[in-house]
Amino acid sequence: MGLGVKLLYEKEEIDRKTRELAKVLDEKIRGREKDTVVLYIEKGGKPFFKKLLNAMKTKPITDSIRVKSYVGDKSSGNIEWLKKPSVDLKGKYCIIVDDILDTGKTIKKVKEYILEQGAKECEICVAVNKHERREEDIEPDYYLFDLDKGFIVGFGMDYNEQYRELPSIYIMGES
Repeated sequence: MGLGVKLLYEKEEIDRKTRELAKVLDEKIRGREKDTVVLYIEKGGKPFFKKLLNAMKTKPITDSIRVKSYVGDKSSGNIEWLKKPSVDLKGKYCIIVDDILDTGKTIKKVKEYILEQGAKECEICVAVNKHERREEDIEPDYYLFDLDKGFIVGFGMDYNEQYRELPSIYIMGES
């Protein structure tokens, strides 16, 4: 792949952990699928979202959102909404699905917005819970992997829009 990458989590391990998480979520939302909205954050959250929903037996309401962090203002954590939820969130149990919880700034703003829309509850579900750059006091409710540090790609995570489509997760800068 060129940039010096090392396999961190292989596809089979991602698949196994996703199936385990799907069972946990099925238990939680069984009987209240009509009141549950699972939203993924474009673009990175899509591979995990698709794999997770395919593994689930329950069928919650689904949607996607797209946000952009302001490029010129790193510290404020402001976001620009490119695509807001298209379903009514009032009174719903919401689960945000994303590829990684890193600084926490974007997902914190998304969660605040969802709760402002009247959601009863909003949980965070990520493929990777990465601690190294966390700036907000926020933790995921569900995650597949816990990672202290490292720049990772694959399974939705990209480097300059590359490597996102890889089925496994790799750590960059190591060989």
